[in-house]
Amino acid sequence: KARRPIVCRAVLNLEPSKHNPEPAKRDVSVKAAGADGEALPLPAQQEQPQRVSLTPSLLDAIVENTVMVPYNAYNRALQEHPLTTKACTSMVGFILGDLIAQHFGHPHASIDVMRAARLGAYGLLIDGPISTKAVLAKTALDQVVYATIMTAIYFAVIRCIEGHPELVMTTLQSKFLPTLAANYMIWPLAHIINFRFVPSEYRILYNNVVCIAWLTGLSFL
Repeated sequence: KARRPIVCRAVLNLEPSKHNPEPAKRDVSVKAAGADGEALPLPAQQEQPQRVSLTPSLLDAIVENTVMVPYNAYNRALQEHPLTTKACTSMVGFILGDLIAQHFGHPHASIDVMRAARLGAYGLLIDGPISTKAVLAKTALDQVVYATIMTAIYFAVIRCIEGHPELVMTTLQSKFLPTLAANYMIWPLAHIINFRFVPSEYRILYNNVVCIAWLTGLSFL
């Protein structure tokens, strides 16, 4: 069937308005019509999507809400509840470190939630509180005494939380020296940076950032 040709006609509206005795203004419009005079709808114009430009004020708002708000909240928590905040920081660091270690150490295995929970409990109840009280002692003794004691405590506590205290000595005999050797490859430099450049209130946070990498490495021992 042949398509109807599209023609244009001008429509002049010269009739006076019923409510206004004055003649109406000319309404000249162009309408599309078919060959039989039937009006055809004109194609609707598509609205152009508005582009969001990253203005300096928008960038400032993004930084304020994504960086400064959590940072200021953490600062307030450190000032109001320093011990609790540092203990919770250590807990989060241990959990994240273990989840990353599980992912890279055993990529095809399912996540061991209880293992991550045990390490989180160690960070919350032992590492965080002890580290808060022993900052100056750790600076003086460095890794000579603290690393040795805490490595032994770490394996003993984890085995006890797992419900196997009888395996503490076996674990220490097999893992203590390799873990201590790996410790000396990471933590001395990390502590030099920590005690030289990091403010005291952020040292636990810094330690736990390093601890994420440390626990990832422990999964391969």
